[in-house]
Amino acid sequence: MKKNELISKLSVIGAMVLVASTMVACSSSANYATTTATADDYSYAQGKNAFYETATNSSYDLYDDADYYAEEAEYYDEGGYSVGSMSTPITETQANASVAANRKLIKTVDMTIETVSFDETIANLRNKINAIGGYIESEYSYNGSLYNNSNQSKYATITVRVPDTELDGFVNDVSGIGNVTQKTTSTRDVTLNYVDTESKKEMYKAEQESLLALLEKAETIEDITYLTQRLTEVRYNIESMESSLRVYDDLVDYATVNFTINEVKVLTPTVIVEKTPGEELKEGFATSVKDVLVDTRDFFIKLIINLPYIIRGLICLAIPVVIIFIIVLIIVKVCTKKSKPSKKTMDNVKAANEKLASVAAKVEEEKKAPVKAEEKKEEVKTGK
Repeated sequence: MKKNELISKLSVIGAMVLVASTMVACSSSANYATTTATADDYSYAQGKNAFYETATNSSYDLYDDADYYAEEAEYYDEGGYSVGSMSTPITETQANASVAANRKLIKTVDMTIETVSFDETIANLRNKINAIGGYIESEYSYNGSLYNNSNQSKYATITVRVPDTELDGFVNDVSGIGNVTQKTTSTRDVTLNYVDTESKKEMYKAEQESLLALLEKAETIEDITYLTQRLTEVRYNIESMESSLRVYDDLVDYATVNFTINEVKVLTPTVIVEKTPGEELKEGFATSVKDVLVDTRDFFIKLIINLPYIIRGLICLAIPVVIIFIIVLIIVKVCTKKSKPSKKTMDNVKAANEKLASVAAKVEEEKKAPVKAEEKKEEVKTGK
């Protein structure tokens, strides 16, 4: 029975806290929703236009409702967010100024800078960061290499956190330490998320107070255990909400600036000047000649620097060529030796040729023998 009564009390208290917190959150969220639409997707100007459009299309009279501005100003007083209303109505301008002053905006700037003096530029950047109370969140630098592009030997990427109030002045000052080739600025409105998180935190705090009051009156171990367990969960949620709020505060109070700094030999022109065709021709030809001379100089410098590597490469290339040449000579010699007949074979061939010649001579003589016999007979007859 006691447990059921305790659970009933907790249910009633939880419902009351939830209703009160919902009213606070809804009231605050409604004011922000009408002015920002979606906090993460729209800027303040876009949300304000959406708010006026909504008010115009509905039966709600924007300019006659002084209670709205009074309530809005009360939510954004100097002491933070609170619930209530002011007895004295305020003007629309005052309300808008109060809302804009308490918005939670996360600002990020990305900048790409060229410089002909890398180390000096980095030193100047550090000095400007320290001067306004900022700090370097992360940094990566590359000091160049002989194998890198000669037009960009060093570069660095640096992420800087600076106070939000000093952001504009800091960006302007940094623009003078080098040649800014690219700059991007983005703003994210997290006001609605911040208000919702804070409302949830207040809800859990109210529940925590109720649980503490019940814990003082609890008599049984079962009730104390149940209340302690729930109190632990509530405190964990409060700490989680406070952690989220601290993250938001840090991102809002300190803007993020991302730098990419490149060292180059010639700065990129940022201002385009109109020129006559003759001036363009003259400047273009001079630039081409300069580039050719620079490339030629760099070629011979690199040739001399890399001469040992070139000699080593030629030697490594010559060794297999010589080996292949020797192998080819050996193969040719072996093949030639195998195809040439021996001396004995040559003698046999010579003897056979001589024998064939003698046989052929005998055959020739035998063919001529009858003719000679006839000639002798005729000579004998003639002599007689």
